[in-house]
Amino acid sequence: MESFKVIEKLANMVAQNEPVALVTIVESSGSTPRGPGSMMLVDKNGALLEGTIGGGILEERAKIDAAECIRVKESKLFLYELSADNEKSLPMICGGNIRCFIKVFPPKKQLIIVGAGHVGEKLCKMASILGYTVIVVDDRENRATKDNFPEASQILPGDILENLKKVPIDENTCIVIVTHAHEYDQAVLEAVIDSSALYIGMIGSASKVRKCFDNLRKKGISDELISKVYSPIGLDIGGESPEEIALSIMAQIQAVAYKKTVPHLKLSEEAIMK
Repeated sequence: MESFKVIEKLANMVAQNEPVALVTIVESSGSTPRGPGSMMLVDKNGALLEGTIGGGILEERAKIDAAECIRVKESKLFLYELSADNEKSLPMICGGNIRCFIKVFPPKKQLIIVGAGHVGEKLCKMASILGYTVIVVDDRENRATKDNFPEASQILPGDILENLKKVPIDENTCIVIVTHAHEYDQAVLEAVIDSSALYIGMIGSASKVRKCFDNLRKKGISDELISKVYSPIGLDIGGESPEEIALSIMAQIQAVAYKKTVPHLKLSEEAIMK
Protein backbone atom coordinates (compact mmCIF):
# COMPACT_ATOMS: atom_id res chain seq x y z
CA MET A 1 0.00 0.00 0.00
CA GLU A 2 2.86 2.39 0.81
CA SER A 3 4.35 2.07 -2.68
CA PHE A 4 0.94 2.78 -4.24
CA LYS A 5 0.74 6.02 -2.24
CA VAL A 6 4.21 7.02 -3.44
CA ILE A 7 3.35 6.37 -7.09
CA GLU A 8 0.01 8.14 -6.74
CA LYS A 9 1.69 11.20 -5.23
CA LEU A 10 4.35 11.08 -7.97
CA ALA A 11 1.65 11.07 -10.66
CA ASN A 12 -0.04 14.07 -9.02
CA MET A 13 3.22 16.04 -8.85
CA VAL A 14 4.03 15.32 -12.50
CA ALA A 15 0.48 16.29 -13.52
CA GLN A 16 0.93 19.61 -11.69
CA ASN A 17 4.28 20.11 -13.48
CA GLU A 18 6.14 20.22 -10.15
CA PRO A 19 9.76 18.97 -9.98
CA VAL A 20 10.14 15.87 -7.84
CA ALA A 21 12.57 13.00 -7.20
CA LEU A 22 11.79 9.35 -6.56
CA VAL A 23 14.33 7.68 -4.26
CA THR A 24 14.37 3.88 -4.52
CA ILE A 25 16.55 1.36 -2.72
CA VAL A 26 17.81 -0.88 -5.51
CA GLU A 27 20.31 -2.97 -3.53
CA SER A 28 21.19 -3.64 0.10
CA SER A 29 23.67 -5.79 1.95
CA GLY A 30 24.23 -6.54 5.60
CA SER A 31 22.02 -4.96 8.25
CA THR A 32 19.92 -2.09 6.85
CA PRO A 33 16.72 -0.30 7.96
CA ARG A 34 14.84 -1.30 4.81
CA GLY A 35 15.44 -3.41 1.73
CA PRO A 36 15.23 -3.14 -2.05
CA GLY A 37 12.04 -1.65 -3.42
CA SER A 38 11.53 0.80 -0.56
CA MET A 39 10.72 4.25 -1.94
CA MET A 40 10.21 7.84 -0.95
CA LEU A 41 9.27 10.99 -2.82
CA VAL A 42 11.17 14.25 -2.29
CA ASP A 43 10.43 17.77 -3.53
CA LYS A 44 12.87 20.43 -4.76
CA ASN A 45 13.38 21.74 -1.22
CA GLY A 46 14.35 18.32 0.12
CA ALA A 47 11.03 17.80 1.90
CA LEU A 48 9.63 14.29 2.20
CA LEU A 49 6.32 14.03 0.36
CA GLU A 50 5.51 10.35 0.71
CA GLY A 51 7.11 7.01 1.67
CA THR A 52 10.33 6.19 3.53
CA ILE A 53 13.63 4.38 3.00
CA GLY A 54 14.20 3.86 6.71
CA GLY A 55 14.29 7.23 8.42
CA GLY A 56 17.17 8.64 10.44
CA ILE A 57 20.46 9.87 9.07
CA LEU A 58 20.20 7.74 5.93
CA GLU A 59 16.90 9.32 4.91
CA GLU A 60 18.09 12.83 5.70
CA ARG A 61 21.20 12.33 3.56
CA ALA A 62 19.15 10.92 0.69
CA LYS A 63 16.73 13.85 0.87
CA ILE A 64 19.62 16.30 0.52
CA ASP A 65 21.01 14.33 -2.41
CA ALA A 66 17.56 14.19 -4.05
CA ALA A 67 17.12 17.96 -3.78
CA GLU A 68 20.53 18.47 -5.40
CA CYS A 69 19.64 16.03 -8.19
CA ILE A 70 16.48 18.04 -8.85
CA ARG A 71 18.50 21.26 -8.91
CA VAL A 72 20.92 19.97 -11.54
CA LYS A 73 18.20 17.92 -13.30
CA GLU A 74 20.22 14.71 -13.14
CA SER A 75 19.20 11.21 -12.05
CA LYS A 76 21.94 9.35 -10.19
CA LEU A 77 22.89 6.19 -8.27
CA PHE A 78 24.16 6.65 -4.68
CA LEU A 79 25.94 4.26 -2.31
CA TYR A 80 25.34 4.80 1.41
CA GLU A 81 27.60 2.96 3.85
CA LEU A 82 25.85 2.66 7.20
CA SER A 83 28.87 2.47 9.45
CA ALA A 84 31.07 4.67 11.60
CA ASP A 85 34.21 2.96 10.30
CA ASN A 86 35.38 5.76 7.99
CA GLU A 87 34.76 9.40 7.17
CA LYS A 88 32.70 8.62 4.05
CA SER A 89 30.22 6.43 5.92
CA LEU A 90 27.04 7.62 7.57
CA PRO A 91 27.39 7.43 11.38
CA MET A 92 24.96 4.55 11.87
CA ILE A 93 25.36 1.28 13.77
CA CYS A 94 23.61 -0.89 11.17
CA GLY A 95 26.84 -1.77 9.43
CA GLY A 96 25.26 -2.53 6.05
CA ASN A 97 25.30 -0.85 2.66
CA ILE A 98 22.46 0.59 0.58
CA ARG A 99 22.36 1.69 -3.05
CA CYS A 100 19.64 4.16 -3.94
CA PHE A 101 18.67 5.32 -7.39
CA ILE A 102 17.36 8.87 -7.41
CA LYS A 103 15.17 9.44 -10.45
CA VAL A 104 14.43 13.08 -11.21
CA PHE A 105 11.14 14.13 -12.79
CA PRO A 106 11.79 17.71 -13.91
CA PRO A 107 8.89 19.94 -14.88
CA LYS A 108 8.12 20.38 -18.54
CA LYS A 109 9.54 23.54 -20.02
CA GLN A 110 6.88 26.15 -20.69
CA LEU A 111 6.73 28.10 -23.94
CA ILE A 112 4.70 31.29 -24.08
CA ILE A 113 3.98 32.31 -27.65
CA VAL A 114 2.86 35.93 -27.78
CA GLY A 115 1.29 36.21 -31.20
CA ALA A 116 -1.12 33.79 -32.86
CA GLY A 117 0.08 34.27 -36.43
CA HIS A 118 1.44 31.72 -38.86
CA VAL A 119 4.88 31.52 -37.22
CA GLY A 120 3.33 31.05 -33.79
CA GLU A 121 1.07 28.34 -35.17
CA LYS A 122 3.98 26.30 -36.56
CA LEU A 123 6.07 26.95 -33.47
CA CYS A 124 3.31 25.57 -31.25
CA LYS A 125 3.31 22.29 -33.18
CA MET A 126 7.08 21.89 -32.94
CA ALA A 127 7.23 22.76 -29.25
CA SER A 128 4.46 20.30 -28.49
CA ILE A 129 6.39 17.49 -30.20
CA LEU A 130 9.39 18.35 -28.02
CA GLY A 131 7.31 18.11 -24.86
CA TYR A 132 6.84 21.79 -24.03
CA THR A 133 3.72 23.08 -22.34
CA VAL A 134 2.52 25.80 -24.73
CA ILE A 135 0.54 28.92 -23.88
CA VAL A 136 -0.67 31.20 -26.67
CA VAL A 137 -1.48 34.87 -26.06
CA ASP A 138 -3.03 37.21 -28.64
CA ASP A 139 -5.60 40.00 -28.77
CA ARG A 140 -7.17 38.64 -31.97
CA GLU A 141 -9.89 36.27 -30.88
CA ASN A 142 -10.33 34.94 -34.39
CA ARG A 143 -6.68 33.79 -34.39
CA ALA A 144 -6.22 32.67 -30.79
CA THR A 145 -8.45 29.60 -31.09
CA LYS A 146 -8.23 25.88 -30.40
CA ASP A 147 -8.73 25.20 -34.09
CA ASN A 148 -5.53 27.10 -34.92
CA PHE A 149 -3.61 25.86 -31.88
CA PRO A 150 -4.89 22.37 -31.01
CA GLU A 151 -1.62 21.46 -29.25
CA ALA A 152 -1.69 24.45 -26.86
CA SER A 153 -2.45 23.71 -23.22
CA GLN A 154 -3.81 27.21 -22.74
CA ILE A 155 -5.02 29.94 -25.11
CA LEU A 156 -5.50 33.47 -23.79
CA PRO A 157 -7.36 35.76 -26.21
CA GLY A 158 -7.91 39.41 -25.34
CA ASP A 159 -5.65 42.09 -23.85
CA ILE A 160 -2.11 40.78 -24.26
CA LEU A 161 -0.45 42.56 -21.34
CA GLU A 162 -3.28 41.77 -18.93
CA ASN A 163 -3.25 38.11 -19.94
CA LEU A 164 0.52 37.88 -19.52
CA LYS A 165 0.07 38.86 -15.88
CA LYS A 166 -1.92 35.65 -15.39
CA VAL A 167 0.93 33.42 -16.54
CA PRO A 168 3.67 32.53 -14.03
CA ILE A 169 7.13 33.03 -15.53
CA ASP A 170 10.16 31.29 -14.04
CA GLU A 171 13.54 29.90 -15.06
CA ASN A 172 11.73 27.04 -16.82
CA THR A 173 9.84 29.44 -19.13
CA CYS A 174 10.66 30.43 -22.70
CA ILE A 175 8.96 33.44 -24.29
CA VAL A 176 8.66 34.08 -28.01
CA ILE A 177 7.33 37.48 -29.08
CA VAL A 178 5.83 37.34 -32.58
CA THR A 179 2.83 39.68 -32.45
CA HIS A 180 1.16 41.31 -35.44
CA ALA A 181 2.42 44.84 -34.71
CA HIS A 182 5.80 46.31 -33.77
CA GLU A 183 4.36 48.41 -30.93
CA TYR A 184 2.93 45.27 -29.34
CA ASP A 185 6.30 43.52 -29.59
CA GLN A 186 8.01 46.33 -27.69
CA ALA A 187 5.28 46.54 -25.04
CA VAL A 188 5.43 42.79 -24.44
CA LEU A 189 9.22 42.80 -24.27
CA GLU A 190 9.13 45.63 -21.77
CA ALA A 191 6.70 43.63 -19.64
CA VAL A 192 8.77 40.42 -19.51
CA ILE A 193 12.38 41.56 -19.88
CA ASP A 194 12.98 41.70 -16.12
CA SER A 195 11.57 38.21 -15.53
CA SER A 196 13.59 35.08 -14.72
CA ALA A 197 12.65 33.45 -18.04
CA LEU A 198 15.17 31.00 -19.48
CA TYR A 199 14.73 32.50 -22.94
CA ILE A 200 13.20 35.66 -24.39
CA GLY A 201 13.15 36.04 -28.17
CA MET A 202 11.59 38.76 -30.32
CA ILE A 203 11.05 38.67 -34.07
CA GLY A 204 12.12 41.64 -36.18
CA SER A 205 14.71 43.07 -38.53
CA ALA A 206 18.03 44.42 -37.26
CA SER A 207 16.86 48.02 -37.69
CA LYS A 208 13.61 47.36 -35.82
CA VAL A 209 15.52 45.66 -33.01
CA ARG A 210 17.93 48.57 -32.63
CA LYS A 211 15.04 51.05 -32.49
CA CYS A 212 13.16 48.94 -29.95
CA PHE A 213 16.22 48.54 -27.72
CA ASP A 214 16.95 52.26 -27.93
CA ASN A 215 13.38 53.01 -26.81
CA LEU A 216 13.83 50.65 -23.85
CA ARG A 217 17.07 52.36 -22.82
CA LYS A 218 15.29 55.73 -22.85
CA LYS A 219 12.83 54.19 -20.39
CA GLY A 220 15.68 53.25 -18.07
CA ILE A 221 16.03 49.56 -18.94
CA SER A 222 19.64 48.48 -18.55
CA ASP A 223 21.90 47.05 -21.25
CA GLU A 224 22.34 44.00 -19.01
CA LEU A 225 18.63 43.15 -19.32
CA ILE A 226 18.54 44.02 -23.01
CA SER A 227 21.47 41.68 -23.68
CA LYS A 228 19.32 38.74 -22.52
CA VAL A 229 16.98 39.14 -25.48
CA TYR A 230 17.48 36.98 -28.58
CA SER A 231 16.63 39.36 -31.39
CA PRO A 232 16.56 39.12 -34.33
CA ILE A 233 15.17 35.78 -33.29
CA GLY A 234 16.29 32.31 -34.33
CA LEU A 235 19.40 30.58 -35.65
CA ASP A 236 21.10 31.45 -38.91
CA ILE A 237 20.07 28.28 -40.75
CA GLY A 238 18.30 29.88 -43.72
CA GLY A 239 14.69 29.94 -44.90
CA GLU A 240 11.86 32.44 -44.73
CA SER A 241 8.60 30.47 -44.64
CA PRO A 242 6.65 30.31 -41.34
CA GLU A 243 7.73 26.69 -40.94
CA GLU A 244 11.40 27.52 -41.50
CA ILE A 245 11.31 30.51 -39.15
CA ALA A 246 9.60 28.42 -36.48
CA LEU A 247 12.26 25.73 -36.88
CA SER A 248 15.07 28.26 -36.41
CA ILE A 249 13.37 29.66 -33.29
CA MET A 250 12.76 26.25 -31.75
CA ALA A 251 16.33 25.20 -32.52
CA GLN A 252 17.59 28.34 -30.79
CA ILE A 253 15.49 27.67 -27.71
CA GLN A 254 16.88 24.14 -27.51
CA ALA A 255 20.43 25.42 -27.92
CA VAL A 256 19.96 27.95 -25.12
CA ALA A 257 18.37 25.33 -22.85
CA TYR A 258 21.28 22.96 -23.40
CA LYS A 259 23.96 25.68 -23.41
CA LYS A 260 25.21 24.92 -26.93
CA THR A 261 27.30 27.23 -29.09
CA VAL A 262 25.37 27.87 -32.30
CA PRO A 263 25.05 30.58 -35.03
CA HIS A 264 22.52 32.97 -33.49
CA LEU A 265 20.91 35.74 -35.51
CA LYS A 266 20.90 37.82 -32.32
CA LEU A 267 22.73 41.12 -32.70
CA SER A 268 26.00 41.54 -30.85
CA GLU A 269 26.28 44.32 -28.28
CA GLU A 270 28.45 46.29 -30.71
CA ALA A 271 25.88 45.92 -33.50
CA ILE A 272 23.02 46.98 -31.24
CA MET A 273 24.78 50.20 -30.29
CA LYS A 274 25.46 51.25 -33.90
